[in-house]
Amino acid sequence: MKRAITLTEILIAMSIAITVLVPVVSMFGTAGRAIQKSTIFSFATGLARRISQHLMVIPFEDIQEVSLPGIAVADGTDDPFFNPLINFETTSAGEKKISAENFPELHGFLTLHDFRYSLSVSNVSFGKGDEIKDVGILITWQENGKDMMYRTHVFVPSI
Repeated sequence: MKRAITLTEILIAMSIAITVLVPVVSMFGTAGRAIQKSTIFSFATGLARRISQHLMVIPFEDIQEVSLPGIAVADGTDDPFFNPLINFETTSAGEKKISAENFPELHGFLTLHDFRYSLSVSNVSFGKGDEIKDVGILITWQENGKDMMYRTHVFVPSI
């Protein structure tokens, strides 16, 4: 006598398979979102680090406050931090700004998330000629329809 698989056995097998597969599939989506959030956050910290490094080499008097909502990193105005991004020549002819023509992938990423930066500057004086600027660096961006931010501080001496 041949034994066939019954409809009940098929339904039980499918329900077990679905019970096992649904959490596994959702785990991949959760991991993907976590990787994306981590990548974007790492990028924001990198932008803040670039600003802090530039603050150490620009003239002390040139450090100015940039109020919120901040300056867009992509297609922003000329500034000492991102525009121009690079210049391999001694003249302005070699300047490369963050634009769709010069850096299409970077520009697309920056505009998609609307990366901006602002600076909060406080002057601290310890006496004649001994000053420090406490510069708060605020990086803001959009992520899944939410406003996100990363904030750090750098202390810039006058000497």
